[in-house]
Amino acid sequence: MDIEVRNNRKINVSSFSKIISEHLNIDSNIIRNYIFANISISLTRSKEMRKDIDKIYYEDRLKYYNAAINDTCINYTTIKQANIEQETYSRRIVGVLIEGETDSTVRSKIIKVLRKYYPIIYNAVKKHDKKILKNRYIKMDLITRNIEAKFDAAVYLYFAIYISPEIVDQGFVISILNDIEDFESKNFINRNIEMEIENYKNKIKEVKLLIKQKFGKIYNFKDILRHNNEGVRKLGEILEDLFIMNGINIESMFEDSQFICIEKIILPYVRMAKNEDADIILFCIVSGIFIQSLINEYKKARNLYFNNIEESTSYKLSILEEQISEVKKENISLKNKLDYFNKEKLMYEKRLKSELSKLDSIYKLEMKKKEDRIRILENKLNEEKILKLDLEYLKEYEFNSDNNHRISDCNKRLEKYTISKKIIIIGGDKEWRRRFRIKYPEIRMLNGFNENFDIRILNTADYIFFYTQYMNHSTFHRAMDFIKLNKCKFGYIGKTNIDLVEGEIIEKIVSCEGNHEESIY
Repeated sequence: MDIEVRNNRKINVSSFSKIISEHLNIDSNIIRNYIFANISISLTRSKEMRKDIDKIYYEDRLKYYNAAINDTCINYTTIKQANIEQETYSRRIVGVLIEGETDSTVRSKIIKVLRKYYPIIYNAVKKHDKKILKNRYIKMDLITRNIEAKFDAAVYLYFAIYISPEIVDQGFVISILNDIEDFESKNFINRNIEMEIENYKNKIKEVKLLIKQKFGKIYNFKDILRHNNEGVRKLGEILEDLFIMNGINIESMFEDSQFICIEKIILPYVRMAKNEDADIILFCIVSGIFIQSLINEYKKARNLYFNNIEESTSYKLSILEEQISEVKKENISLKNKLDYFNKEKLMYEKRLKSELSKLDSIYKLEMKKKEDRIRILENKLNEEKILKLDLEYLKEYEFNSDNNHRISDCNKRLEKYTISKKIIIIGGDKEWRRRFRIKYPEIRMLNGFNENFDIRILNTADYIFFYTQYMNHSTFHRAMDFIKLNKCKFGYIGKTNIDLVEGEIIEKIVSCEGNHEESIY
């Protein structure tokens, strides 16, 4: 693999990782997380280191905590396999490193701390000379060298990226990247345990069968401590005693570890052992159940710790404060809008009231005009009625004057006709009809506004008279249809005075009898 040398002062760990991922079959985040995780662990190894890092971290701890908690790096294997204290400080350093990617001031502080505690690596990068590193490793045993080399490699890459990106020892960088690739693909700590169990399932099955045949049921610590086999029980009691010596009651500690994945405990044995040995298997199973139960409780305690540390609480509190601040801003905005709408509402109501007042004034004025107009018309109508009554009175007076000498014998003459003729009068005012009926009970009077009268009544009539001033069209037409069909004799009454009506009826009967016509005109 050939790494292209880029003269780019803006390069950072993330962009460097992307460049490298183009040449390696590995995700750029893995390279980035490997560098950050190992640098963060490398700076937790002494009180002085942690003290210097805390100076940076506590300048803005919520910012750095936020950066770390939202990044995948804090879940990288190197950090997870550290102890609680190391992981606590490592998370802080990861947050600082992430912010240093875009903040040159923070990055300068990180480089200053790294240079202070890793001067040999700094000089190796600055002077492009790795001999001083070789001299450092010669003095170490193999295990120490492997541990130190891993941390040194991450620090070396960090210095190379930010101090000397133009010229790097490609061979050394490539060897570091190969180590990263090997760690990710070959180290057992990064393996998928479920897949490993599947790969060894036949051997695991054989061991489980052997345990069942030789020792019976063993699935958790209670099975061990209550086992019928003295050897199994004795091993469990020894381990229990070890916990008791340290003030731990396993009945309480392992209460939630009732169900242990036995396949997971058998896996290390089948991977490492060449021959089946019942005693070793028993030891592995018993100690494995206790250790796995303890590991489960450790992981729970670890998660509980990191979810409730001060930074976590402060971070959650800061989020709530931000949310409260946003809600307050929104409330202020809504209040301002509400105040605005209330003002608009008041103005609208004021305008509406003014308009309604104007309309009410116009309405009242119009109503007054109409009332005045109605009053004038009513007065005119009353005048017309009075005039009409006066006119009728004059007409009747004139008629009375001309025919006064004949009125005296009108009654006799009308009675003569009512004896021999059946007369029906349709119409007329109710009171008028009542008075006429009293005077002439032989004459039948019909309501002029009853269009549903029994038409058969007209069959017996010799003469039918209409008082059209007091009847409706329906009654008139119903009677007239019958008259036309049966060719009845009929006529019209125009007077209101009963005496005058008598004369009018006599005159028209006489006229009809004299002319022998079917109608009276």
